Amino acid sequence: MTKIQPKRSLLANPALQGVLFTLAWLLVTNVTIYFIYMRAVEAVKDEIREGLLRNVSVAATSIDGDQHRRFTSKSYRQDPAYLAFIAYLERLRKASKDVRYLYTNILKDGKVYFIANGSPQNDNDKDGKPDEAPALMDPYPDAGKALLDSLHHQQPAVDREPYTDVWGTFYSAYAPFKDSRGRFIGTLGMDLELRTLEQRLKPIGIAAQRAAFTSGILAILFGAAVWFFRSRNGILEAMRRIAESRLHKVEDQRRRERTAAAAQLEAVAIRIESQAVAPTGESGSGMDHGVPYASALKRYALARQGVRSEHTENFDPVALLRRTLPADISMQVAQNVPSMIWGNPEELREILHALCFHPFSNTALGSLRQLGINTAREQLNNLDLEIFLRFADKDNDRDVEVLIQDRDHPEHVFDEDSLVFATCCEQVRCLGGSLVHRKDGGRSELVVLTLPYEKFREM
Repeated sequence: MTKIQPKRSLLANPALQGVLFTLAWLLVTNVTIYFIYMRAVEAVKDEIREGLLRNVSVAATSIDGDQHRRFTSKSYRQDPAYLAFIAYLERLRKASKDVRYLYTNILKDGKVYFIANGSPQNDNDKDGKPDEAPALMDPYPDAGKALLDSLHHQQPAVDREPYTDVWGTFYSAYAPFKDSRGRFIGTLGMDLELRTLEQRLKPIGIAAQRAAFTSGILAILFGAAVWFFRSRNGILEAMRRIAESRLHKVEDQRRRERTAAAAQLEAVAIRIESQAVAPTGESGSGMDHGVPYASALKRYALARQGVRSEHTENFDPVALLRRTLPADISMQVAQNVPSMIWGNPEELREILHALCFHPFSNTALGSLRQLGINTAREQLNNLDLEIFLRFADKDNDRDVEVLIQDRDHPEHVFDEDSLVFATCCEQVRCLGGSLVHRKDGGRSELVVLTLPYEKFREM
């Protein structure tokens, strides 16, 4: 019969996971790099604007407003005083780094006019000749917002972004100047070439490109690592599932075999028990011991099949141990042992009886010296009850393993090959517990019984 495999999600593909991780890495890192780059650019622009505004404000304080007030007609273009003023502006411009133009403007009848501009002109129109410089009282219809604000409000102002007009694209700052009586005359304008901004931004751009390139390399490497480890994990998961499937098959087969064998043992036990109680009219026929043996065989068969008693109640584990074992056996009780637990006390009594009593004489093993009880793995509603049984030989001169079958001293040991002990082991397994046997010093051995129980339950 063909087993239908569950449909595998597309996102479970290791290659797709690697690609998605790479893309996510690139997205996050490049967005981060972009915002850092833009913040750095804004910081550089702010620094340039502040420096330009300081320079033009300082330069404006040296302008002679009384002299500038006279230059209100184009007839002054060749006046020696006007030419000397233009030459003074040119000296100011050269004293300021990367300033391309330095000029003055006035506001007359709501219009902006140039007054003085002695700066050499660029060839912005690419005709091979210097552009025509604005002359005295030439109107400036393309005046930017910063210039208009400075003229109207008589306050220093600077462009937020580079401004473009017929003479090029510049960062421009403006500062008002006054005459000797404190009356506003006009503004001094200072244009900064973008070369300064480009030079300042170039290292930042290179650093951002290198960061983006490094991010891309790391994204590819990490994406490949995700693909490799996810692929390997998929292989290991497949191998684990195969191993678990095989283990489950083996366990199921063993469980079926154990159940079948146990059922056969139970049938044999029932037949022996029925023959033992049948009226034969004879005494001492050899069947008198059949009933106990059949009962033990039946308990073993039920334990092999995992059949448990449905009876559960709250009981005191310490009191049960004291009632089950002889009073002369030393007992150590840990403080964390609860006074009540929930379970079947009869199952615990049968297990202790199998470990501590002789199967035929029903007397306590002479080698039993001490018993201890503790708890482990305590949780909200559950705990493990640990019972420690220490066995030691009475004769201290004999160095023997007292729990191994000793034909010379059968009263000191329990038979690990007996039906009673086998039933005990099956009962422990059925209850989900464990039974450990180990050496505890030179002449003593320890049996550790661990059984899971629930805590006290309200009735």
